[in-house]
Amino acid sequence: MLSTSEQCLPPSDRSDAPDTPLSPLSDPHTAAMAAMAEARERIPGDVVNKATAALPDNERSAIRRFHAHYMEQDLTLNEAAKLIYVSSATLSLTFRGKYDGKIANVVTAIERFFELEDRRNQGRKLQFIPTKLTDRIWKVCDAALEFQRCAFVFGDSQIGKSESLAAYATSHNHGSTIYLSVPTGGHISHFLCRLADTLRISARLRPAELRQRIIGAFDSRMLLIVDEAHQCIIEHAYSTCRLQTIEFIREIFDQTHCGLVICATKVFQEAMERGALEKLLRQMKRRRLCALNLPDQPTQQDLNTFSAANGLPPSHGEARKLEASMVESEALGMWLTLLRMAAKLASQRKQKLEWSHVITAHTGLLQLETGSN
Repeated sequence: MLSTSEQCLPPSDRSDAPDTPLSPLSDPHTAAMAAMAEARERIPGDVVNKATAALPDNERSAIRRFHAHYMEQDLTLNEAAKLIYVSSATLSLTFRGKYDGKIANVVTAIERFFELEDRRNQGRKLQFIPTKLTDRIWKVCDAALEFQRCAFVFGDSQIGKSESLAAYATSHNHGSTIYLSVPTGGHISHFLCRLADTLRISARLRPAELRQRIIGAFDSRMLLIVDEAHQCIIEHAYSTCRLQTIEFIREIFDQTHCGLVICATKVFQEAMERGALEKLLRQMKRRRLCALNLPDQPTQQDLNTFSAANGLPPSHGEARKLEASMVESEALGMWLTLLRMAAKLASQRKQKLEWSHVITAHTGLLQLETGSN
């Protein structure tokens, strides 16, 4: 007979309890861990891309963008669903293309979420400044997508082409425009991992399966932008092995009929037109729609645009000489950094930004480099 104290215990702790171990799911802690693991299960990007491929542009874009947010923020389905006031089951079915309800209602909830999110983020990040260079690059991207061809953008580093391409991907059908840069060295394995990460596909798959999953994530309504493609062009005898990356990019294009933009320095253009790799790159060249050759330096009109974005008139006198000198020797990125430094200096002094602040900021930068006072 059980004692009074034993009668108050749960069955598993009593002396008359059967001498059998608990099954994993009967242990509350284990069951909770299993539930958490299931909730954390990732729905891959290629699954969502396939499920939304036939949807209208606004619905496809909204769902893919929200899926990217859910993955990038490492949310559970339940946490993500709460953001748009739907159930986790509804969100899962929406991501997988199996939702039988009104998909438009889910899309409306997603769009409302991002309207508020975009307003909140507006003051937290540096705004992209569109220029004439941006306009030319974006028109090439539009054409590549519309005509389902390969377009090239050639230009030196630090003139603003990468920023323009990344901004295009952000602004145009999120989830349908895929932007990535070729990793240093241009190896196919590194490129596959980076592209898989961009598409939100696990890179732990076997190489053959990973390649097919990546190709399957694209369709004819998407645009692939590959930046820093010159990383695939190297100068020694084994350079052909690096072209596997270029060949895989061409394979995606051939099988899916997506638009394609390849951005690189003129090293790539030289190799494709006249270099030792001309024959190897001939297949890519034959798919060309157009090749945009950018100037080595930003135009004065674009520099004036950057000045105006900071509340400055076009440069003149000493400021014009400093602008020209820095853009030529340090490139555009450093010049824009100097403008931000000058804006901070003016703010600290509670003054309106003037060109004198830019000159003062440059003097301070030189003192920092030389150690002088």
